[in-house]
Amino acid sequence: MTSTTLAPTESTAAAAAAKPKQKTAAAIGLSVSDYLTLLLIGLVVMLVSLPRLRHFALRENELDAVAMLNALGEDMSEYSEALPDGGVAALLAANSRHEDRFEDIEVLPDMRLRRHGYLFDAVEPQPGQWVLRAWPWEHGRTGLGAFVYTPAHGLLGHANPDAQFEGEQSPPAVLPALSRGQGWTGLAR
Repeated sequence: MTSTTLAPTESTAAAAAAKPKQKTAAAIGLSVSDYLTLLLIGLVVMLVSLPRLRHFALRENELDAVAMLNALGEDMSEYSEALPDGGVAALLAANSRHEDRFEDIEVLPDMRLRRHGYLFDAVEPQPGQWVLRAWPWEHGRTGLGAFVYTPAHGLLGHANPDAQFEGEQSPPAVLPALSRGQGWTGLAR
């Protein structure tokens, strides 16, 4: 048996070059309907995920505010002499254990603190009886609920659905909170 190999001639090479190449599916890429499908999937994921992320962030800010009030509340028994001199900022500074724990705190000019979208202060409604308060800097954007702490009453919370407590000008009133009236409830530590 003999085999013969045919050499390409000029005419067969020209015919092969003139013949249009068929594109494979990988070479074509995605069709317009494929791009629209991916766009719609991305849009649905965004519409479902963003509100959940916002709710998660607001809840985390509230939990941070409660944790900070609890920590400062524990400090009230040990470092209460700092409160008359500088309020909540002085109370925080009195305990060196908080240097690393609450490193992202901003001290405002009126000696209030701001951390994770919440404002914190200390007021003395009666001589020697201090109350710690925390409320959102911007309701619905940085937090929702408001919180009050006293050694006698513990931690109290308010859902604050109508943004009654928001920003520098609207802190929670102390007496309704302490009487557990107007939406205030006790919270577990």
